[in-house]
Parts: sequence; structure tokens; C-alpha cells
Amino acid sequence: MKKEAPLLEVRHIKKYFPVYGGSLSKLQGYVHAVDDVSFSVEQGETFGLVGESGCGKSTLMQTIMRLTPATAGSVTFDGKELFSLKKRELRSSRKEFQIIYQDPFSSLNPRMTIGEIISEPLLVHGVKEAEERKRRTFETMADVGLQKSFYDRYPHEFSGGQRQRVSIARSLILRPKLILCDEPVSALDVSIQSQILNLLKELRARYGLTYIFVSHALNVVRHLSNRICVMYLGKIVEIGRTEDIFGNALHPYTKALVSAIPVPDPAFQRNRILLKGDVASPKDPPKGCRFHTRCPFAGERCMEEEPVLRDYGNGHQCACFLNER
Repeated sequence: MKKEAPLLEVRHIKKYFPVYGGSLSKLQGYVHAVDDVSFSVEQGETFGLVGESGCGKSTLMQTIMRLTPATAGSVTFDGKELFSLKKRELRSSRKEFQIIYQDPFSSLNPRMTIGEIISEPLLVHGVKEAEERKRRTFETMADVGLQKSFYDRYPHEFSGGQRQRVSIARSLILRPKLILCDEPVSALDVSIQSQILNLLKELRARYGLTYIFVSHALNVVRHLSNRICVMYLGKIVEIGRTEDIFGNALHPYTKALVSAIPVPDPAFQRNRILLKGDVASPKDPPKGCRFHTRCPFAGERCMEEEPVLRDYGNGHQCACFLNER
């Protein structure tokens, strides 16, 4: 039986930002925000993307959606090569993939009512009948736990959790196949985070959604993800099933992230792996393995040669020379 193609395939994506300086504003180099990243996402799964702030997660999401142009690489979504689509074709395809941003307050227009914000994608994609837009808006508001009475109110009248529900409703109303969640709970209180995560899980089951869930916290993506991808300084260092990442992490950076997860039992003592030094600058990334400047196991080979992702079984991939021994 032939295996179905992944819903999303990202191949060798690069995104470099030019840096200018001096009296004549000459080009001085590039910020390597995303550097040769490849992965695929299957229909119906949640693909977690984690890493420290500044590792390129959000830039990668914006590049995939063509909100910022890629320096190199390709993205295939549902059989279509997104980077080759013309403007009108891309606009039509965008109803199949939506995004939820990190800060619900800054991503919502303060001059529009909640009803206008949620229903705007319908208007953009050709639903002209006002009553039909209103009906579908009320239906979607109910899906995310918003009352009908909120329809004519404005974003500033709501809490952070309610505003994020508005953002989720806006992304959901077109019934897309893929939703990119760019740290959707990091700006919320811990108690509200669990509510939003449970809501996303319920919506995935109800509508067969596929998520890419971006976060800097492994314990957050663990709740929702089938597979997890770990990024460091613009590169993928490890990809694997959630249970493999937490039960048998292969990369020293992933092991350090897992060891940093808080444990609710004060009597339990976890062996913390403390990383020394700071993350290198993406403008001048280190030669060889980008993690070697902070890795306690780095050798001469790590400083000269860049490791590539290798499969160690069950789709568990890691880019580290330690696992080749």
C-alpha cells in the first residue's frame, strides 16, 4: 500500500537577513536566522518545534507562510510548491493554512469588534453574504468557548486568555488543514495555558487539524505533540517522537532542555545539566557544530566539522558526533 505524502514538506530552508553598517551603509554580513532546515509534517499530527528564544523558530514559521521571502529552499503544502505560486494562487491557498500569534493583544486590530476580527477571513476569501458570515462566526465562537454577547465588543475589553481564543477562532473559521501556532500560550498565565492547550487538542480531534506548535518550553509541547523538533541557532539538532525525546534524548542540548523542566514533587531531585556560556551570534555562527561552544562533550571534530542529521531508528534523528561512537 502506497504511503500518503506528508501534508507539509520543508526542504533546505534558509533565511538570511543582510546587515548594513558604516557611513555608506555597506553590506557587512548576514544574520543566519534559519540555515538549511528540513522536515515534514503528516496529516493530523502535531509537530512541536522548540528551542531557546532567538533560535529561528518564528522566522521559520513566517518563511514557510511566505510572510517573509526565503533565501533558499522549498515548501510543499498539500502537493503545491508554495514558493512558486503567484500572488493570486497563494492568496487562495492561504485559506488552507493559518497562524496563531504569540501576543493576542498586538495581533488583534483594536478598532475592530470581535465579530469583525473573526469574520474578516471569510470576507477576504469571498463570503459576501453578511448573514452567512455572522452565522459561521457565532458557530466558531462557540467552538472556542466565546459567548455570542462578545460579538460587538472590542479586544481591550477581554482578558489575555479570551483574546487568544479570539485569535484561535479567526484562524479556525476557514476550516484550514494546517494551523501554525507561534508560541500561542507563552504570554498567558499558567492556569490559562492549560485551558488553551486543551482547547487546541479538542479542536484537532473535532476537525482533523494539523498543527505546528512552536514553543521555547519542552513541557508545553509535550502535552500536545506527536513529534518534537529541537532547534539551536538556526539549525535542527534533533527530531523524534515525543516519547523518544523525553525518554531517550540523544543530543546534549536536548538533554539539557529536558533536565530543566520543573518537577512538581519537591522531594524529587533531577540531575540538572547546566550549560555554560552564551548562545553564539547568528551573524557570525561558529565553525563546525554550532553547539560546541557550550557543549561539555565537544571535541576537535566538533569544532571543525558540522554534524548532519542521522536516523537512529523509528524516525529519531540527531545531529551529533557522540552518537556515532
